[in-house]
Parts: sequence; structure tokens; C-alpha cells
Amino acid sequence: MRDFTPTKETISLHGLGFIQLILDGNQRMHVWHPDLPRRDCYEHSAIHNHRFAFTSRVLKGVQINQRCDLEIVKPGAGTHALISHNGPRSDKGGRLSYPVADVNVHLRQVERYEAGQEYFMPAMEYHHTPSEGVVITVITKHAEMAIHANSVCKQGVDFHYDFDRFQLSPAELFAYVVDAMQCTTKG
Repeated sequence: MRDFTPTKETISLHGLGFIQLILDGNQRMHVWHPDLPRRDCYEHSAIHNHRFAFTSRVLKGVQINQRCDLEIVKPGAGTHALISHNGPRSDKGGRLSYPVADVNVHLRQVERYEAGQEYFMPAMEYHHTPSEGVVITVITKHAEMAIHANSVCKQGVDFHYDFDRFQLSPAELFAYVVDAMQCTTKG
């Protein structure tokens, strides 16, 4: 049986450049802020999936969402490596991860969601959210699968396996949340 232990912290930093704040009712607030640290390889490894379906409602800013299809190919033939997040949580808060296959990524049409709009992501569907500036969303998690999530990383780029989710204190993370909530969104 796999360890799907969720993050215990009420507020935590994610390697994709957002803060996750756990709310009641199977909900999470996600706060993107341009000054937050991200994985070193973020630009080459932002495409990922989730083992749960979710609805995301935009509270502030513009959420960009781009769904992707993956094609598994022979070793050495793919544009990206498929990275499995199948291990237990490390002392830095992330899951121990490792490459499992080579893939080609096929990007779909870019979707834009403004404050007050929402979108649905099925479990295991690949996407990335290359939003800029401050974006605040609330996701509601739906059905969870008993399988791990994955990311993809461009071939030739070292995946940042040991991103430290604890590099900012809870007080520092809450300060980013407050700042994001107070920012005037330009549109």
C-alpha cells in the first residue's frame, strides 16, 4: 500500500510557486505570488497531474490553465521525463520522486479564468498553470484515486528533487497571503 499522507501543515509552500492553505470542507486556498520561491527547474517541470479531481474557483487575478496530453515513448526518444511522486514525504515536505518513463508532451488550448469563474480538472489529467502576478484560487477536492501524482521535466534538465517546502516559516507564508489579498489586480 502506498503512503498518500497529506501535508500536515495548515499552510505550506509548493514547488510550483504557490502557497497552499488548508481550509474546511476538503478545500484548499492557493496563492500565487511573483516573489515566492519555486523549484529550480520550474520553467521546465510545471506540467503535472493530481490523484484527485477538483474544481478551482478564481478569487483574484487571472488563472491560466493549459491541459496537456502525454505520449509514452521509447527510452531516449521523449521530449520530457515522467517523474513519479510515489515515495513517502521527505524531511523537506515533498514526496520522494524518481523518473519512470520518457514522454512527448502535447499542449492543448490555453484557458483563462478571471475572478468569479471556475473550472474542473479530472483526476490524473495533466496541466500546468503558468499564471503571472498574484492569483488566488480555492480548490475543492473531489474523488481521489489510489494512485500517485506525476510531473514531467524537459529532457536534459535536472529535476529539483529536494525542493524545501519549509524554507519559509508559517508567519512568512501568511505575510505573502495578506500581501496578495491586498494587491490591486491590474487587468
